[in-house]
Amino acid sequence: MPEIVLKAKVDEFLAHRVENLVKRGVFKNEEAFLKGAVKEMVRKYEIEETNKKMDAFAQEMAKRHPKSLSEAVLEVRMEEDERL
Repeated sequence: MPEIVLKAKVDEFLAHRVENLVKRGVFKNEEAFLKGAVKEMVRKYEIEETNKKMDAFAQEMAKRHPKSLSEAVLEVRMEEDERL
């Protein structure tokens, strides 16, 4: 996949922190750090977005089906017992 150059300016303090991580061998170089940081932020955003969608879905299902999970399980078990 072709790579695209992204440009960003950071303050000196943050730049030194990244530089120290590279010197300690945590990252191969600044590029490796930045690629990892971008991937992590995208992943974090996608997880947050998915969590919001799941919460909205759960709330909608709770409105449609006001029974608790325990009540629903007991009802299903009772229906199964009646069939047997």
